[in-house]
Amino acid sequence: MDNKLEEKLLIAKVQDTIALCEKQNYIKATGFLTPAERELVRKNLPKSAVSTHFCGGYEDAERTMLVALPDYLEEADALDLISAIEISGRDVGSLRHPDFLGSLLGLGIKREKIGDIIASEDRCIVFVAENIGAYIVDNLTKVGRHGVTVRVVPNEMVEIPPRQVETTSHTVSTLRLDSVVAAAVKTSRSVAAGYISEGRVFVNWTQTENVSLKMKPGDVFSVRGQGRFRLLEEVRETKKGRIGIQIEKFI
Repeated sequence: MDNKLEEKLLIAKVQDTIALCEKQNYIKATGFLTPAERELVRKNLPKSAVSTHFCGGYEDAERTMLVALPDYLEEADALDLISAIEISGRDVGSLRHPDFLGSLLGLGIKREKIGDIIASEDRCIVFVAENIGAYIVDNLTKVGRHGVTVRVVPNEMVEIPPRQVETTSHTVSTLRLDSVVAAAVKTSRSVAAGYISEGRVFVNWTQTENVSLKMKPGDVFSVRGQGRFRLLEEVRETKKGRIGIQIEKFI
């Protein structure tokens, strides 16, 4: 399907979700959105009498629902639409994100019903639409060839392991995108500019081919094939007139 058509359909779905909340005076939500979809929706939110929030089950979630709330509910009530599923078992630490996702999709679950999947050494936490939590508990018995135990964990008891990152320090002549990307992936600005012009670079989950885009502290950017990064808040001028920055790489 054409990307522009997909975007129009998504915006229409969001508009319908908000309109239903207004009409029925009841909480409504989309499926889980990718970070890129979330940014598209954020830029195209219609004016409404109801409040809207992005919720993924925990702070800093990547995949989130757009939740429309009537005025008698608060933002915390959006969590009622999401279940946290804990998957544990022998050798579960050897499994990765694609293993868990593949097994869930194999149960006939649509991707939009599944939020973030956070795998650690002894368990995996999966955020899903509340109405499929019990189905997963009853039907997911294996991930790959490994038998697993599955349970719903109350949201207030979910422990999210710290995100693994690697922080490096650099000096750049400018905060232009090509300069920051070059520092992040340890290459020249001309090579970085090539990545950008080829459509391989995303800033805050939106593809850009603007090599001179001014980066801001806190911006998340990714380079296809090279990883995902964040420009940290510490930006300072060095004695030689260059700019000192720190970049966080997600591992």
